[in-house]
Amino acid sequence: MTCINWLAREVLYSVGIATEEGQVRHLVIAAHPSTKSFNHSVVEAYTSALVERKHRVECRDLYAANFNPVLSARDLAAIGHGKASKDIREEQAAMRRADVVTLISPLWWSGFPAMLKGYLDRVFCEGFAYVIKRGEYLPGLAGKKGVIITTSGASKEELKSGGTLRAIRTIYDIGLMQFCGIEMVQHLYLSGIDPTMSEAEGEKRLASIRRFVRRTF
Repeated sequence: MTCINWLAREVLYSVGIATEEGQVRHLVIAAHPSTKSFNHSVVEAYTSALVERKHRVECRDLYAANFNPVLSARDLAAIGHGKASKDIREEQAAMRRADVVTLISPLWWSGFPAMLKGYLDRVFCEGFAYVIKRGEYLPGLAGKKGVIITTSGASKEELKSGGTLRAIRTIYDIGLMQFCGIEMVQHLYLSGIDPTMSEAEGEKRLASIRRFVRRTF
């Protein structure tokens, strides 16, 4: 099972059995340009494991959909008047449907790829992800849970020693998810991902993703 270019097909990609009362709904945001990447294998392992658990999964591949990540002056003006563009409203609608929001991407230059950062800039906007009342910032996505899965060529020890691990936790787990009211379930790091990685090592990492799903959901 893979994510789909939902804009080209003009459908939302929903995987699994029909929605039933109590069924958990997942929104998975995938952000890697290559369908042959290990990151896409992670998306496949994660979403397939959720479907096996009888959960409902909606997967959005930002690159396959050619999502526009640029927050323009026109966007800012429209959002300020409560009239976000159609593509932003569609993403926000998908977010509203979800009980669990998962971001899956590589770590590039100690941060998310520009595609995913742009998605967050445009979609997680004021009036949706948060509101401002009398100068106070209030979360707009309370009640949802969040998972972040990050792949990196660096080892976990390198990420820790250089301060990167702490930085991305602060920025994404707290500054993004927690700020918007999303309760973080876990931020998973798959390190040492490079072209020399053996198939066995890759499968070991994918197996850890499947175990996480079975243990958590």
